[in-house]
Amino acid sequence: MAASPASSGSSGSTAAGASRFGAAASAVWTSLAVFAVALVVVGFVWPDGSGAAAVPPGAPVSLRMPAAHTTAKVVPIALTGSTLDPPRNYTEVGWWRGSAKPGANEGQTVITGHTVHTGGGSMNRLDRLKPSQEVDVSTRKGTFQYQVDSVDVLSRAELARQATELFGQDHGDGRLVLVTCTGWNGHDYESNIVVVAHRYGALPRPKAHGPAARKG
Repeated sequence: MAASPASSGSSGSTAAGASRFGAAASAVWTSLAVFAVALVVVGFVWPDGSGAAAVPPGAPVSLRMPAAHTTAKVVPIALTGSTLDPPRNYTEVGWWRGSAKPGANEGQTVITGHTVHTGGGSMNRLDRLKPSQEVDVSTRKGTFQYQVDSVDVLSRAELARQATELFGQDHGDGRLVLVTCTGWNGHDYESNIVVVAHRYGALPRPKAHGPAARKG
């Protein structure tokens, strides 16, 4: 039986609508794909740690804790006997050069800094960090991104008992350990704040695009 003009028009309209929908859907997915590629190119991509391979391990030069509104220069420090002393400049933090370099797959990166009870210390706001928040450690080659796993307040005795676990270099997978003093009693600090974070990604340092970079 021949189709009536009305039914034929309805069928044609439906087909045209489906065609337009398919074209629109294709355009949307194409746009999303281009957008995702753009994110990868500029470095803004969902963190999965894949960028770590592009940034080699290196000595840290800066520490950034966005949630604590803190950015500090990092300088290398060494043990004095069995004591790890922060830098003399209380606005800086110290990377124990006997610990793992950021980006290493073994050991632990240990960074310490001053808390100053009158204010201004590089780690005065360390206690503001919470699990899942980000900490960035930059080297000359790029920035390693860490996510906070734990924030603990330990007495001096507790810190001494856990020293091997927290600072030892024969274990760990390149995690970050931040430590500073807390518990000012008017004369001295009675305890320590210890933040442990795992590395989840890395961003290579952007290449310079000035005349010097294009030369040659």
